[in-house]
Amino acid sequence: MSLMSCVALINIIIDPGEIYLKKIIGDIKSKEFSDKLYHSENGVIQTGWNERLIKTALAKTAGDFDCIILGSSHMLQISSVRNTGGIRDKCHNLLNLSVSGGGLEDIAIFSYLVLNNPNLPKRVFIGIDPWTIKFGMDSRYGAYKSYYEKMNVLLSQQGAGENISYFKKAVQNLFNGEYFYYSILSLSDNDKEEFSLLFQKAILYPDKNFSYEDGYAEPVTLKDGSHVYSQAWILAQKNKSIAIGGGAYKISGAKYDPVALEYFRRLIKLYQSLNVNVNLIMTPYHPNVFKSGQTKPVKYFKVIDETVKKLSQQNNVEYYGSFFPNKLGCKDSEFFDFMHATNKCLNRIDFRL
Repeated sequence: MSLMSCVALINIIIDPGEIYLKKIIGDIKSKEFSDKLYHSENGVIQTGWNERLIKTALAKTAGDFDCIILGSSHMLQISSVRNTGGIRDKCHNLLNLSVSGGGLEDIAIFSYLVLNNPNLPKRVFIGIDPWTIKFGMDSRYGAYKSYYEKMNVLLSQQGAGENISYFKKAVQNLFNGEYFYYSILSLSDNDKEEFSLLFQKAILYPDKNFSYEDGYAEPVTLKDGSHVYSQAWILAQKNKSIAIGGGAYKISGAKYDPVALEYFRRLIKLYQSLNVNVNLIMTPYHPNVFKSGQTKPVKYFKVIDETVKKLSQQNNVEYYGSFFPNKLGCKDSEFFDFMHATNKCLNRIDFRL
């Protein structure tokens, strides 16, 4: 066997980025995860599971739900189980398909999966972040790029991104020296044990009546796909101070892309043509973010806020929430970090309106 063939074989088997063998196994196991999640009493422990794999499996059952939530980690805590902001008034039965760092491509991918169900939800809530109306803001969608390409066909518009297919990139990556390097690093005993567990991943459940506010020993995915952070993470965040000015996560380049805005508008119209009610959500940033005046992030927030309001007016779309904590009355103590509100703050978004 040639040296290059050996490199490719090791990369397939060890697969540190979970895009080959681990992804195939994960796809199979994530279906089991979703089945058991729906039949659980208090959700399923999420540790060790690929978030996008899980949500992709859940999306294939979206037709069984009244409402769907799409977006980034800012949306992950919005929950019918916890009745965030009275959302059960609009959604007796809700499925949260948000993913960490979710961008426009993720929204398009999950929208394709949602709309590919034999039955459709009545309503979709789409989270808007400062980076949503741009392409290429998070590369993790690449493992499911085929769905993105199918959505582009539905919209009769080619999305942004490289011309090279994800499949071709994955084949080229098999012979990538850097990926091989990380495969070799992964050959430690601990990683071998972790890899073997992938073949026999157990579905683990939290104890009954654990506190949503204080978290559980491990992160938990609730029955509706929403997220509860671990106790340790919540405690660690409480002990951290939020810097004046906050941070600039995914704040770069133009504030938005007009082509991406048109792409998003077409996506809204597609939902509406199928009688699915579209709603937009913005979640607040920590008050300290706004204490340094007209910083780059604050300027982004203002432009995107105005753009979303205009989009909602022009397309008969309701929007909820705000980037600005003072508009919702959220306090300093009601945030995990500079850009993630706790459920206490999110409860101030009134979905009953």
